[in-house]
Amino acid sequence: MIEPPKTVDGSVDKMKHKILAIDLDGTLLDGRSIPLAHQQAVRLAMSKGFRVIIATARWRHMAEDIQQTLGCRDLIIACNGAQLYDPITGQDLVDHRLSVDLGNRFTRVVSGIPGFASATIDNETLIQTESSSVNSSWPPPLRAVREFPDFQEEAPRILTVQGEQMVEAVKTAFASEPPEQLLMLDSKGPTGETVLTLTTSAASKGNCLRIACSALNQSPDAVIAFGDSEGDLDLFETAGLSVAMGQALPSVRNAADCVTDANYENGIATFLDAYFEGKFNDAF
Repeated sequence: MIEPPKTVDGSVDKMKHKILAIDLDGTLLDGRSIPLAHQQAVRLAMSKGFRVIIATARWRHMAEDIQQTLGCRDLIIACNGAQLYDPITGQDLVDHRLSVDLGNRFTRVVSGIPGFASATIDNETLIQTESSSVNSSWPPPLRAVREFPDFQEEAPRILTVQGEQMVEAVKTAFASEPPEQLLMLDSKGPTGETVLTLTTSAASKGNCLRIACSALNQSPDAVIAFGDSEGDLDLFETAGLSVAMGQALPSVRNAADCVTDANYENGIATFLDAYFEGKFNDAF
């Protein structure tokens, strides 16, 4: 079921849309996998000439794995907009980093607290949990550590924490950080748990989308954006048409032009099926 878009007559100019910008967790993914219906719907869009930009809080390597499954190699917005990466050239179009000082303070805050923490640097994501050891087996680019290193040589793009105690400790420790320097956002992980992300305030999925559109010689109005969390709000604001997943918070659904089914109900496929079948005036 799709809720009506916020337009006067319920119609949408489909001819101008040429790009899909899709979040991963809670949007394209159901847990850690892409539902078959989502794969088929996105591939159908690609066959009709759509470009597909992955826009995620995750590291760009994971987005590249998703691209391989879908069969595309378009630009990637990673780390909640701290990075815009071109998988063809291997170059960053955007690269925003947290300060070394903040990264090292974060290390001290999470040390010894139950939970899960990650730090994404250039070519790997470091994982720290109570059970982490240097011998833990994680698939690349993930690497388990007992404690995060000094970030002097490689400042992190994004820091994340999961677990009630760790999330509360980090929120308390950085509550007085100037908002123009640090952006803290809640989102949902693959199993529905709360994930707190920390990036520099310059990080923005929306800004990365504008730069990506410029690189592709397209207007942001040509974009249909799909998302489910606070980190997608600036993506929604930038895109020509925004679609919230059905399980998203009311604030996220209210910010979108329309609302589709939940990610676990194949919401992207629900929307795109209606879009390509020309059912807007009927189904909306």
